[in-house]
Amino acid sequence: MLAMIGTDLTCPVRGPCTRGFTFVEILIVLTLMGLVALPFTRMFVFGVQGSHENADQILAHNLAREKLEEIRTLPFELVKDDFENFRTIYRDRPDFEKAFESRADFEKTFTDVLTADMVKDGEGKETYDRLRDLYVSSYRRPFDLYPEDVRGFRRVLEVDERYDNAIPSRMKKVTVRVYDRQGHKQAEVVTLVSRHK
Repeated sequence: MLAMIGTDLTCPVRGPCTRGFTFVEILIVLTLMGLVALPFTRMFVFGVQGSHENADQILAHNLAREKLEEIRTLPFELVKDDFENFRTIYRDRPDFEKAFESRADFEKTFTDVLTADMVKDGEGKETYDRLRDLYVSSYRRPFDLYPEDVRGFRRVLEVDERYDNAIPSRMKKVTVRVYDRQGHKQAEVVTLVSRHK
């Protein structure tokens, strides 16, 4: 054991004394450890945030690809954009006149990604009731509700029939855009659909 000059290291009751850490020393060490750990916690936070953003992008791309697969099953004549197929769901509805009249306003409002909670009452129920009936005639299959994890996503289909100069047109350019809960475009998938002979 090392002896320090001018200090008595023996305790009268228990024998040799050991010196412990003071509260101030513990606080200094904890502060230094916190300063060293701070950059690592920021990396952890950014990593978690990046994971959520990646999950949203994956969901958005899956929604876009799902719509394209649905389009590919339709006859060429039935491949139409959402404005042409579904704008009437906003007819005679207060606060939705612009969505019925203008393609740009329609695309800012419309989505076919609806969940069970969204269609329980009010505007969501009316939209769902009208969309469900039109969906069967447009896509030849019933309209399905989505799980809650895609709530807030918005999907819009656009079809450019003027892509091909032939008369009658033999190709259509199909674009599917998916927007996230904040209205940012998360996915845009484009394909060509052709008339089969």
